[in-house]
Amino acid sequence: MSDRIITIIPIGEIDNSFLDFISWSIEETFRITTALLPNYNLSAEIPPPLPGNRYNSTSILQYLSDKKFDNTLRLLAITESDLYSPIFSTLYGEAQLNGRCALVSLHRLRQEYYNLPPDQTIFLSRFHKVVIHEIAHTFGLIHCIDKNCIMYPSSNVIDIDEKSSLFCPSCNQKLLLIN
Repeated sequence: MSDRIITIIPIGEIDNSFLDFISWSIEETFRITTALLPNYNLSAEIPPPLPGNRYNSTSILQYLSDKKFDNTLRLLAITESDLYSPIFSTLYGEAQLNGRCALVSLHRLRQEYYNLPPDQTIFLSRFHKVVIHEIAHTFGLIHCIDKNCIMYPSSNVIDIDEKSSLFCPSCNQKLLLIN
């Protein structure tokens, strides 16, 4: 087997259609095969959540980076739980820059979180952008100053919605040099 696989690990129950969608998105973007692991329960293995069921993303990434997954180039964990880090009170995802692991939360990507009607198209667009952004960090890409680039930082969902789902020419060139 190749060690050029991005392994996707759902933390808790994640809809299979979302996992299939993001697997396809990753393969199309990075030209790397994905593998899906079964749902994983971390509740007994990481620090307990804050009130409101908010988990420390940095702790989860550290826990996952210590785990060995055969044939895995990168590991993407996806959760429905809300996340925070020591630096940010809320976030959509976190990744280890030039590291192995990325983590994405679906919690704040849905319109319903903002008391708006559900919109699957908006949700999937946000999901795609956050996942690709975080995985790109694991390959060494940093935030970009181009507001249209997928690597532009997102401090709210409007930032996610307004940026492109593609890399700007500069970030695309950097990614090509890495791969």
